[in-house]
Amino acid sequence: MSTPSPLQRNISPAARQNALTFCLLGVLIFAVAMFCWLVEAPLAPAAFGLLWIASAVLLFLGIAKLLEPETSLIITPADITYSHRRGQWTLPWEAITRFDAPRVQRGLNLEDLPYLGFRLEDIEVLLQRISPRLMSHVIVEQRHLLALGLRYERPDLRDYSQYYDIPERFIGRSGREYKGLQAMFAVRSQQLRELLGYDIFIHASALDRPLDEFIQYLRQLQSSRQQYL
Repeated sequence: MSTPSPLQRNISPAARQNALTFCLLGVLIFAVAMFCWLVEAPLAPAAFGLLWIASAVLLFLGIAKLLEPETSLIITPADITYSHRRGQWTLPWEAITRFDAPRVQRGLNLEDLPYLGFRLEDIEVLLQRISPRLMSHVIVEQRHLLALGLRYERPDLRDYSQYYDIPERFIGRSGREYKGLQAMFAVRSQQLRELLGYDIFIHASALDRPLDEFIQYLRQLQSSRQQYL
């Protein structure tokens, strides 16, 4: 196994924390429920049901956490790579014009969403550096971000069909034509940029520290990267 470069920063997702604890608790509760059932302990059927359900939920959460990649982000002076169990994407620093937490207007206040958003110079850079499975997952996962953006940024809009229609094609800045999944992804990124200001998002659970602290950390890495290139 190769040793990571000292200039490389590997970020472990908070979503993996306590994965083994959840699994062990689930197994323990299952063992207790099974023991009580075998010795015919005087417990109501509802109590047994709650024990089985609690055991299954804890095991499901623990296994889901274990399935997450050990490293969610790899940050180098040249680029940022995001890893997900369904694939990954890589962005050169030069392709990123801005990053921050997206915000929506709720009443008189701006509310931060639990995401790290990246605004790109050209979406085509990402189209060429994201795996198809992850592209498909992102389109589905970020539908609620689109809904939030429409609800709070376009409350006057009555017909949302233009935001949910499947595009036949997308013409990039280079003049290249994209179809199918790539066209859907590119158009959705444009919509999110229009509503929330960013093209692609990472949930805060993929980070290793609170979102505001991570943004400051990422800005420090960005400002210091030039000396290593």
